[in-house]
Amino acid sequence: MAVRIGIPSMETGGLDDMVADRFGRAKVFTIVDVDEETGRILNVEVHENPGYQAGSGAGMKASQKLGDLGVKVYVGPNPGPNAYAALSYLGIK
Repeated sequence: MAVRIGIPSMETGGLDDMVADRFGRAKVFTIVDVDEETGRILNVEVHENPGYQAGSGAGMKASQKLGDLGVKVYVGPNPGPNAYAALSYLGIK
């Protein structure tokens, strides 16, 4: 079984990119599927963050995107109180 991890990324995403310092305003999300038993990376995807240039509600838009992508674990900087609540509501740890 695999777990899907979402990571806010600085530029182009992927495993060689830096983790963004802001959740809602990250340019892209790197999504990594990891085998829970072996820890082996099964798949890597990059998706644009709809909150990147949003006028407001960036954290909420970013949270919804991760939920839509089936992410179960978020790894990155503090998402802020509203985004944290949205991630929790969506079942993202």
